[in-house]
Amino acid sequence: AMQLAVALLVLAVAGVQADSALPISRSELAADFGGIGALSGGGATSRLLVDYPEPQRSDILDFLFKPNYAASLQIIKVEIGGDSQSTDGTESSHMHSPDDLDYTRGYEWWLLQEAKKRNPDIKTYGLPWAFPGWVGGDSNSPYTYPNLTADYVVKWVSGAKSVYNIDIDYLGIWNERDSDATYTKTLRRMLDANGFQRTQIVAKDGNSQICDDLAADPEYAAAVSIIGLHYPSDFENLTVCHSLNKPVWASEESSSYDNLNGAACWARVTTSHWVLAQISSSIMWNLVGSYYHGTNWYASSIMNALQPWSGFYEVSPTVWATAHITQFTQIGWRYLPVGKGSGQLPQGGYYASMVDPNSNNFTMHVVKISQLHAACTRPKLPPLPVSDETVMFRLDASMGRVPSLAVWYSNFEAFDTDTPPLFQRKDDIIPAADGSFSLTVPVGAYFTITTLVENGYIGTFPTIPPSQPRFPLPYFNSFDNVVNSQEGKWFADQIGVFEVHDDTQQAGNKVMRQMVPQLPIGWSDHGSYGPVTLIGMREWQ
Repeated sequence: AMQLAVALLVLAVAGVQADSALPISRSELAADFGGIGALSGGGATSRLLVDYPEPQRSDILDFLFKPNYAASLQIIKVEIGGDSQSTDGTESSHMHSPDDLDYTRGYEWWLLQEAKKRNPDIKTYGLPWAFPGWVGGDSNSPYTYPNLTADYVVKWVSGAKSVYNIDIDYLGIWNERDSDATYTKTLRRMLDANGFQRTQIVAKDGNSQICDDLAADPEYAAAVSIIGLHYPSDFENLTVCHSLNKPVWASEESSSYDNLNGAACWARVTTSHWVLAQISSSIMWNLVGSYYHGTNWYASSIMNALQPWSGFYEVSPTVWATAHITQFTQIGWRYLPVGKGSGQLPQGGYYASMVDPNSNNFTMHVVKISQLHAACTRPKLPPLPVSDETVMFRLDASMGRVPSLAVWYSNFEAFDTDTPPLFQRKDDIIPAADGSFSLTVPVGAYFTITTLVENGYIGTFPTIPPSQPRFPLPYFNSFDNVVNSQEGKWFADQIGVFEVHDDTQQAGNKVMRQMVPQLPIGWSDHGSYGPVTLIGMREWQ
C-alpha cells in the first residue's frame, strides 16, 4: 500500500476536487526563517570527535556542516565551558581563575572553526551551562556581580574573534536557569562597548516565563533580541512572547533517539512549530554523540561517533530529516502564514512553506507522523489522529511561473524494511495551468517540494570503517604529543577539568593535571563527588 501511495506523487488534478485546494500565496509574508541548527555541549557531547583519525573526522564534519551535502546545518550552538558537569561531562572554561585566560582549551573553538571552514555563512551561538566559582565570589550565583560575569562572557566572545576570527552571532544567558534583568542589561552594554553590537542576546534558553519578565521591563526587553525556548509545546499559549515582536525559537529541541523515531519527531516538530506556534527556528540537542556508552542521554544525536580508535561512525535518519530543510532553504527566507502556504492537512499532519524574498524560489515541507512516533522526548502530545490522504495544493499568481517542482521523500515509519526510503528524489511535479497539483501523503511521510530543482545531494558518500566497540587495551599515553591545555587522548572529564601541562618536577615530562581551583557555579552537581575523568567502557565495572 505504501508503494502505491508513493507512486501517486505527481498527478496534477485528477481525483481531487479543485475547490478543496490548499492555497500557496506570497500575498503576505510572515516571520523570517531563523535556521536549523544543532548543539555541541550540555555537556561534553563532542568530546571524542576531536580524537578521531582522518579521513573519518573530516567525513563526519562534512556530514554535519558541508552545504548541500547531508545535514548542511545552518546554526552551530556550543557550550561556553564552565568547569562543571553539564550532562555527559565537563567542558573547560577559558578562565579557571580571575588571573587566568587561555583560548586554547577544549574543542569548541576547533569545532566552530571546522563548521565555518565548510560553511562561512553558518551562524554561531554560545551559551553557558556553568561558570567558574570565582565569578560569583562565595554566592554560588553568576548574577551577584553582573559586571564580573559579563566581562567573563565578553572575553569568550572576544577570544572567538581575536584568536579564531569567528563572529559570535547569538549569545545566551544561563542554560535552563533563571535569567536576570540586571545581568542581561549589563551584558548588552558590555558587548556594545567592546564592539560586539551585532551579537544578539537570546533569552532565556528555558521556559516561556521569560516573556512575562520582558513584557514587564522595557529596558530588559530592549537588551534581548530573540526569545529562546527549550522543548516548547506547540499547544502552549505564546501570545505574550509574540507580543514582544521578537523571533521565537526552539533554541533546544528533540533529545530523542537517533533512529527512525527520532527522525519522525524532528520532521514533525520542525514543521508543526511554525504552523501551531509560529516558532521560526529549531536547534537540536545534540550535534554528534561522541561520548562514552553509559553516560547520560546516549544515542540522542544527529550522528554517533564514539569509536575514535576504529574510525567507525553512524549516519542516522535524523541527518536526512535535517537535509529535507537545510538543503532547500536559507536563513532569511520568509515563512508563509497559516492559510496562505502553511497549515494542517485535512487528515492530520502539517505543511509549511518558505519563500526567498529576493526571487521566486520557494520550498514547502509536508509531514504526516502517527501518534505513536510523533512525540519527541518532551513535551507530551495530545491525540494527533492521522491517515493516508491525497491533498490538493494551488499556487496562486503571486508565486510566479513555476514550470516544475522537485520532490524529495522520506518515510520515518517504514519499519517493515531494512532500507526505509530516506531523502529520495522522486519524479518532478508539473503544476496544472491553474497552479494546482496533488500529493498523496501516506502516514510516516516527509516531503520537500521545491523550486530548487538543482539542489539536493544524491552522490556517493565515504565508506565507513567497521565497528570495533571494545575499547583497545592495553592503553598507554605519555602525553608527549598532546598540546598543552588539552585533555589526554580518549579521556572524558566528568567532574573537574584535567589538562596536559609540562611537569614542574621533571623537565621534558608532561602530566595530566586537574585544573579547577574551586567549586564552580554548577548546572547540575557542581563537583561534590569529584574530581573524576573517564576512559574506556562502563561495562568494565
